[in-house]
Amino acid sequence: MKKYIQHQAPVLPVKNVFKALEFYRDVLKFDLAWVLEDTYGSVYNGNIEVHFTKSDKVEVQTLYFFVRNADQVYQFLKTQQVDFIEDIQSKSWGMREFVIRDLDGHRLRIGHGERNKHEIEVLSREIG
Repeated sequence: MKKYIQHQAPVLPVKNVFKALEFYRDVLKFDLAWVLEDTYGSVYNGNIEVHFTKSDKVEVQTLYFFVRNADQVYQFLKTQQVDFIEDIQSKSWGMREFVIRDLDGHRLRIGHGERNKHEIEVLSREIG
């Protein structure tokens, strides 16, 4: 059965749900979706949601956010109090991207594609 998934929302373990919600809302400019006491909550931006669950043990996760213009997002986040792990750069795999870290250490890779449709088709043929 194909194409039955409509949406996905990663669930990130965090030490403090309220602080995670505040960081994503106030610093990254997500909208608050909802919160269930101090144990679970959610934010959204565009068509994606990120959920947070309270956890004593936080294993760092990586999320990839595709954006229209990574350079604009990068410049905006440079004005916020964000911990940059990698500055923006064009990657050999055709993405222009950068990486930041949230309060719990989760890595947020943010980028946009730089390859056009023809380049992708050529690469696909080379891979087989």
